[in-house]
Amino acid sequence: MNLRSVHNHPRPFLNRVTQYGAVALLVAMALGAIGLLAVALFDQRFIMLAFGSVLLLALMPPVVMLTTISPPLTVDSEGLTIRPVIWKERRVAWSEVSAFKDFPLLPQPDSEIGRKLVGGRKSYRAAAGKMLVIPTLPAIYRINGFFCGEGLTPVIAFTNRSHADYDRLLKKVSIYLEETPA
Repeated sequence: MNLRSVHNHPRPFLNRVTQYGAVALLVAMALGAIGLLAVALFDQRFIMLAFGSVLLLALMPPVVMLTTISPPLTVDSEGLTIRPVIWKERRVAWSEVSAFKDFPLLPQPDSEIGRKLVGGRKSYRAAAGKMLVIPTLPAIYRINGFFCGEGLTPVIAFTNRSHADYDRLLKKVSIYLEETPA
């Protein structure tokens, strides 16, 4: 039996705006870095302008990660389909997943005082999530692995804040990964 389930972002419009906003920010950062270097060639304060350019470039990986870390997923018994807003859709077989771990980049409940106040203590739900280490994913996903402590091994994550019906998704992924022969 191959029951397919789709797990989009709980607020798809907000997710699309965020994703395209991240791309616009990346373009602005790249143009800014190029502009700083161009000005630096004609200015005596070359070191400071070059440093600004390098700093802009160094701040780009976290913005790229925003577009790749927790894409919408479609899950079935054969594997999962990663459906990012910006990048190319990818099909991944369960045998390609090398690890299933807790997602380390989630905020701690005691650090979310503002969220509890705005949303209400009774409706507050602590962030929860898992990550899948998938070495066969393209290089763009290596940034996620770097920030998640997996070196440069590609990683994606799913959380209760970035995926609708998170509990069902977690259960299905857990079951399918247990059934996958090593």
